[in-house]
Amino acid sequence: MKFKLRRSDIILIAGFWIIGCALLGTVGYFILYPGITPSPAAPADAIIAPQATVTVVFTQVTAKTMQAAAQQKLSQWATDAQLFAVTATWENATLDTVGEPTFWTYRYYSPSRKRFFFVTVGTDGSVMGTTHGERIYNAPYPLPTENWTVDSPAAVNTWLNYGGTALISGIPEIQVVAQLQVSEPGAPLQWTVAGYDKNTKLYHTVFIDANTGKVTNIASNLQRQ
Repeated sequence: MKFKLRRSDIILIAGFWIIGCALLGTVGYFILYPGITPSPAAPADAIIAPQATVTVVFTQVTAKTMQAAAQQKLSQWATDAQLFAVTATWENATLDTVGEPTFWTYRYYSPSRKRFFFVTVGTDGSVMGTTHGERIYNAPYPLPTENWTVDSPAAVNTWLNYGGTALISGIPEIQVVAQLQVSEPGAPLQWTVAGYDKNTKLYHTVFIDANTGKVTNIASNLQRQ
């Protein structure tokens, strides 16, 4: 299967970097490279226990299992490049389709080249690499993957059980995005899983420690509707 990273895909992936702060106002696609700003803390009782019991079926196409193919492609580009984000999107997602095998995009930064390199791995293992044209002089935060124990199915499952089910059940075919990143130097590796409906502007985002699986924050406007 042949594919390429479209401009719209790059904008979507980049926009998700600021979803933590963007969800405070309007969720959308913004600039290429800021860092994630943590959203205001959710009420304590909102993150003590799951609100639903839903299980995403584990498949062989996950963020962790596809990483090896991305690394192999990266080795042909730059030896000093570091991983700084892992992202996937489920368009028109439903309760039955969210978390299913999809394209995973791994974003790297090379200090020597001062450029981003996006590697997209398809559901069949196909790999496509794209170099971003502009030089970037402010290096992003590399991922401490040695602390990465929570894979994408568990992250999506946590999102569903901590409020995501209410959004996706009430409004089928929303957009769901999952991204692995760090918000600042020394911060823990974190999954950010967000669901958004462009028509109603409803969103629900759950922040998850990628080492422990603990929900650390929730940003949502569901309760205000």
